[in-house]
Amino acid sequence: MDSEAAYVRQLFTEVLSSSDALTCDAVLLSGGLDTSIASETLKRLAGSKLRTGITVTIDPAQNSLAKSHGLFIQEPQDVIYARNIAEKLGLDHHILTPTLDELFFTASGESTLSLCVRVRQTFDGMELRNAVVIAHALKYAKSIGCQRVCTGDGADELFAGYSFMQGMSDGDLQKYTLNMVKTMSFCAVPLAKALGLEVWSPFLDPRVIEYATTRGNSRELKVGLFEGASHGKLILRMAFPEVVSAGRKKEPIECGCGTTVMPALAELAVSDKEFESEAKEALDKYGIVVRDKERLVYFRTFVRVVLHGKDTNQLQTDSTDACPDCRFRLRDGTSFCSVCGLYPARPIVKD
Repeated sequence: MDSEAAYVRQLFTEVLSSSDALTCDAVLLSGGLDTSIASETLKRLAGSKLRTGITVTIDPAQNSLAKSHGLFIQEPQDVIYARNIAEKLGLDHHILTPTLDELFFTASGESTLSLCVRVRQTFDGMELRNAVVIAHALKYAKSIGCQRVCTGDGADELFAGYSFMQGMSDGDLQKYTLNMVKTMSFCAVPLAKALGLEVWSPFLDPRVIEYATTRGNSRELKVGLFEGASHGKLILRMAFPEVVSAGRKKEPIECGCGTTVMPALAELAVSDKEFESEAKEALDKYGIVVRDKERLVYFRTFVRVVLHGKDTNQLQTDSTDACPDCRFRLRDGTSFCSVCGLYPARPIVKD
């Protein structure tokens, strides 16, 4: 295992020595393992332009409704790890603390939410709780003159970062990883393009993808004990044991920054009468099922920036390959509807 870790360390050093990496002038610093590896490796390489770290966190003290109802179970953890990484590397660290109202309930103009809904063509809660964080950080990066931003996209998909992948057998994990390569999609790329920025991730480099799907595609290398606890992304932790977040447990963006409270907050912000009325209108007017109050919050923006003034029959399809809830066409190779978030939106076929 030590020799394999050395191989992976050398592989990532080569990837991060490329001009694509060295020209990154900022990193979306979540404080997770992935951006910890990327930023800490980049900063020790000659020629790196990395100077700025950007972290988004929800401050419970600035969100009185959510705080007064006890929605914050713990303080968001991203900022704690991110601050330690930034201090270690001497980065100019920008900690952004938008309110949930700013991110999710601002309806006028090109708000962060409307940007995400327009670019991603979705009103799915899981997608948007994460995308608004990325979008807010990218908008700020643009405002301070950054041009190329490093992210950690792809590590979880390729190296079993998600808890459900860690419970799979070796054979199932291998097949799932190969399928993930075909279907994985990341919001940072289209959001950055819409803002006139570039983003780059070492984990999406073809050399890393090839490793993760061939030589490195085994459960033994991806799941196991590190510092006394079971983790995914094992070989990455072993290859870079010195980075700040080597032993950090995987947290989705929404958990690490605090937007995970949105489903409960939407329950408080939208009355039952509003939900019943607007959900009925969505079904009657557009043939779309809006399943819960959080989706309704996002659907209001979806109507304004995606559906408004358009013939929904041109956007949707009545084919057998359409989502039964929203009638938008499903992506090939997945049972998840990227528009409304229904799962499973088509029968799951097991080998």
